[in-house]
Parts: sequence; structure tokens; C-alpha cells
Amino acid sequence: MKALLARTASDAPPTGATLLIYHRVGGGSREELDVPADRFAAQLDALPPGSVVSLDTAVGRLRQGDSTASTVLTFDDGFADVHTNAWPELKARGLPFTLYLTSGCVAGRMTWTGSTARTTGAPALTWDQIAEMAGTGLCTVANHTRSHARPSGLTCAELDACSDDIERHLGTRPRHFAYTWGVPVPHMEPALRERFLSAATGRVGRNAPGCDPIRLRRVPVRRTDPMGFFGAKLAGGLWPERAYGRIVGAAKAVGAGG
Repeated sequence: MKALLARTASDAPPTGATLLIYHRVGGGSREELDVPADRFAAQLDALPPGSVVSLDTAVGRLRQGDSTASTVLTFDDGFADVHTNAWPELKARGLPFTLYLTSGCVAGRMTWTGSTARTTGAPALTWDQIAEMAGTGLCTVANHTRSHARPSGLTCAELDACSDDIERHLGTRPRHFAYTWGVPVPHMEPALRERFLSAATGRVGRNAPGCDPIRLRRVPVRRTDPMGFFGAKLAGGLWPERAYGRIVGAAKAVGAGG
């Protein structure tokens, strides 16, 4: 299905910033959020040379009206296999990336209230591993709440507790945030603007100059994405991704109704 959808992608050249969402790399599960290590390496090799920039650079360009096409690599939550399997590949290529960290899980297990993913319970990163990656300048550590709070439970206390943890262990306060489950919480936007340069949602799309940096869009990368489907995301052809999302959503709705 994805291979067929990829053929419908637009040929128009991409502009603006694409924020790719990863969670796990090479964790050995069958979950869609767990990308095999060899496929992850192939995806990195498919990125146009010089296109990958840090989140700070991407947000700065957008604020300045720069529409240059760029890609930002982001990892949600803080699974240990990001250090084991993704980090060596990123470091070898000198690619910057952002880690949206759920600080309360560090050095423990990736478990939080309300999750239905079977991969929760997998090992989390340790502070030493995070410090190693951040110390190279390639890894931007960002806020993803302390407890992976549900959108309905997002509070200033959750934001500040995560930022306090990161500052205490790494010596720097995070400048960026990502909503858990990718679900925006509009009434929290004033608090986010006071604390961060950007906030990322799970809404699919590229980000063009003039966009609101507190409402950044992202593009998920899944275990079953063929390279053609992944390439369509990089090229700005997001129609296949949106179509696939609708198909999956409709199938889930039918299953729930039965």
C-alpha cells in the first residue's frame, strides 16, 4: 500500500523545514514506532547532503523568512536503543538531532499512564548516555514532560519539572518542547511561549517561513515505511503520508466498532 501511495507524491521541490519523528531504533519489536537499525542507516544515507540541520537552525531560518529545504531529526521519549543503535550512525555522519526527553523515565523503564504501545517497559536512556550525546554538540535535549503526561494533564509543573531535571543533570535548560502523543493543548500555549523557542505537534506537514514556532508540524517515520515512501516525505510529497494515516485511522475505527 505504501509503495503505491508513494507513486502519487508531488514532484514539486520541497521548501521549509521537515521535522522527522523517530521513537525507537533497532529495538527488536514489531511496533510501528520501532525502526530496524539497518533501515535507519539507509534512511540517513538517503538524506540529501547538507540538508540536515539542528532544530535551533531550522527555527532560526523560519523566523528569518528563509525557505531553504531542511530536515530535522527528532527522537521522542528517550529509549535506550537510540544510544545503542541510532547514535553511532548519527555520530559517524556528524548529523545533528533533537531528543525530546521524558525526564522521569531516565535510567528506568519507558512506562507511562495511558500508553497502549507494547514497547513501553523497554529500557530508557541514562543521564550518562544523554550527556555523552549532548556533549558532542550534535544532540539538542528538549522537553517532553517529566512523566509523559497525557495532553489533558499537561501543566506548568510538568514542564518545569522536566526542564529542572535536564538543567540539573546537563547544565543547560531546554529551549524546545514536543507535545506527548503529538496532541496540541491550546490553553497551554502562553506558558509554552514563555519557556521555549518552539513546540512540536504531531500534525503532519512541513514548516514554512511565517509559521508559528509553537505549532510546528512533524512527519512520522514508521517501521514499515519502504524507502520510496520515506523518500516522498523528504521530497515534500506528504499526500501519501496523510492518505496512509486516514486509511489506518479508518481501519482502527472499524475495529473498535466491531
